[in-house]
Amino acid sequence: MFFKKDVQREEKTYEFKEVQVWQCPNCIGWMQKEFSVSENPTCPFCSSNMLSGSKEVKVLV
Repeated sequence: MFFKKDVQREEKTYEFKEVQVWQCPNCIGWMQKEFSVSENPTCPFCSSNMLSGSKEVKVLV
């Protein structure tokens, strides 16, 4: 016979953080500026020039 242990799970809490990103105007591609390698990156999906912007990202607290 097997018995399940009573495990208390912590609720994961998230908050939104605004980050600076590079966004593709032609598709859904985007990347955070702090992780980009070049000054004017191109989209890895469609190879068009990316535009500067901001985005709200969910962060685990």
